[in-house]
Amino acid sequence: MNKCFLILSFIYLAEGQQEVSVHLKQDVTLVCQSSSVENISVLKWSRSDLNSDGYVYFYRNKRCFENYQHPWFHGRVMLRDAGMKGGDASLILKNATFKDAGIYECHLLVRELVESRRSYSEISHIINLTVTNAAEARGNMRDNLIHPEDPDGNTQSRDAAAGRSLTRKTKAVLY
Repeated sequence: MNKCFLILSFIYLAEGQQEVSVHLKQDVTLVCQSSSVENISVLKWSRSDLNSDGYVYFYRNKRCFENYQHPWFHGRVMLRDAGMKGGDASLILKNATFKDAGIYECHLLVRELVESRRSYSEISHIINLTVTNAAEARGNMRDNLIHPEDPDGNTQSRDAAAGRSLTRKTKAVLY
């Protein structure tokens, strides 16, 4: 008599928290990528402050379950790639509001075939989303142009293409 056993092995991987910023009323993509291109069995996008009121997005067995979704996100979220090709489980949040700011978690359960045995890996990505008013962002940029030096003598400039701040250290040598 042949007996077939399903062996489950769970691996929990947590990556560092990502910081994402979006202007009010703009769309934003919350990136969640599995290194495995195998089958994503479960995808849960959640936000800790929603508690048990529902998910931002819930997917299981090749189907989205909108009835598990928090009402605030109905019609405002969608997967960047509905087929999640290449392990892409990124979520697009449309028309961001200040209420959307918070910590999001993308939790994946990925089914893999290892040495002819089925196993599952759990992957989690944490994203801190900040929503800013475009007028405030312009005001901060203007302030940096008016006061380009901080008290330590550092000059701040903006690398717009890369979206990062660059600091140049300035020192005065007295003889």
